Amino acid sequence: MSDKVISSWTFGAFIKRLLVLMCLSWATQIYAKALVVGVEDIEYFPIYAKRGGQYAGFARDFLDAFALRYGHAMTYKPMPIKRLYGEFLNGRVDLKFPDDKNWASDKKAGKGVVYSAGVLEYIDGVMVAPGELSKGENSLKILGTVRGFTPWDYMDQISSGSMKIKENSDLKGLMSLIQAERINGVYFNVVVARYFLKHTLFNKNAIVFDSTLPHSRNHYYVSTIRHGDVVDQINEFLETEAALVSSLKDKYEVRL
Repeated sequence: MSDKVISSWTFGAFIKRLLVLMCLSWATQIYAKALVVGVEDIEYFPIYAKRGGQYAGFARDFLDAFALRYGHAMTYKPMPIKRLYGEFLNGRVDLKFPDDKNWASDKKAGKGVVYSAGVLEYIDGVMVAPGELSKGENSLKILGTVRGFTPWDYMDQISSGSMKIKENSDLKGLMSLIQAERINGVYFNVVVARYFLKHTLFNKNAIVFDSTLPHSRNHYYVSTIRHGDVVDQINEFLETEAALVSSLKDKYEVRL
């Protein structure tokens, strides 16, 4: 093959690759979106929390990595849980994280909410003082929760009046209540509680998860009403970037 033919072939291949890259860039620009993500304004680190006024934690790194992959611009809008539902259902935020089809299902009815595949597995359950472990539901007269957090596993007991709820703004406040014996247990995310105890001055075994009591094991999802295509991209990202997502779970110690 002559140098002239090789040069012509090389130039043609270069032009073809350049056109492919330009098309990919053009497609990314078309489908890239400016998205407002509604998130919970609670201290739930390492999964999510505000640090220095900014949304931070596993959720932030995961969503930022996803946005970078698809060219989206994310704006995070932390809000109290009850207000967040209103903003989401009224279309004032594009995505919500975390979410679950069982949460506020009555309010979501008929809204056409779409959910991603599971982003992060979790357990919500009752943490008790070690001496109260395995004493059964009858020992739970007053259950502590973070303000706005719904203890789904105990709604029947709460409705019947056999169990009372005492809310606090964060886990530190709930720890003070359980140490003062003003509550019998804390209904909380097990991973968040474990991280909190490990990285604060509290004894890491000050409260322990009682797996014999009713608890929920599920995944956190990203939800949307208007951007089903973005949810499709999130599902693709979870599959193709599984190694990256796994590394983020290790970084933030959020594995069960």
